[in-house]
Amino acid sequence: MSFNPNELILEKIRAVEEYDLATNELVGRYTQIESPSLKTAATGTAVTDAMGAEITTFYNAQTGTFDFTNSLFSLDLAASQFGSSKEVAEEMKRPVSETVAVDGAHKAVLKYIPVGTQGAEITSVKVINDDNTFGKTYTLSAAGDNGTPADGTFLLDAASKTLTFPEDVTGRVFVRYNAITGNTVKITKTSDSIPEVRSLLVHALFHDPCNTNLVYSGVISIPRAQIDPSAVELSLTSEGKHAASYKLQKSYCDENAKLFDIIVSDDSAA
Repeated sequence: MSFNPNELILEKIRAVEEYDLATNELVGRYTQIESPSLKTAATGTAVTDAMGAEITTFYNAQTGTFDFTNSLFSLDLAASQFGSSKEVAEEMKRPVSETVAVDGAHKAVLKYIPVGTQGAEITSVKVINDDNTFGKTYTLSAAGDNGTPADGTFLLDAASKTLTFPEDVTGRVFVRYNAITGNTVKITKTSDSIPEVRSLLVHALFHDPCNTNLVYSGVISIPRAQIDPSAVELSLTSEGKHAASYKLQKSYCDENAKLFDIIVSDDSAA
């Protein structure tokens, strides 16, 4: 008997994969899929008689959307939504903010080596008061005659990551600077970036309703889809989800105007 299923139990969407149209290279894979939804729509044009009674309706401008929510924040998905690519580097400059303790020698040692204009990598720092408010601001200066900073200033030795303060400075200081950090990734959103058109593979698992031990693999193949950047919202909480919506597009030069294929296979027969 040939494999010809009708009603199936959809267990889950296992993954959504995004591919570059020109190279077919994988550019994003999302595996924590919640609330996936595939929708189609069309524009109806009613044909009426002289009395205004509807004779028939012609439907055209077929469109589709694919929506889902990823349970985890995805840098690849965000890059796609921003119309950018993920930059991966062993070393990269990034902003750093630190609260650093001042030791008994009136020095504060940073986590990273500050970078920037040589000799002026950090230009000012703020003391943090005991009640966690900001106190006096100290500015960078050269050492005085005795090699110690003047009142209201600090010294910086970038190579050793060390700031030296006058003797009256104790407690903690807040320092903002730029540093080179290792194993860093970056995605950038610009005001004129537009998401590229991709192809999607949506992988699914199905079960036979009469014998749930029978598992079928399925895939929804979407040849052209552009992620919708009009209302991207990244929930910046640990409980937050990462939602995405794609507009399905037909190829203008494709006579078949295909939006997607739904394909189900009986792998047990392989």
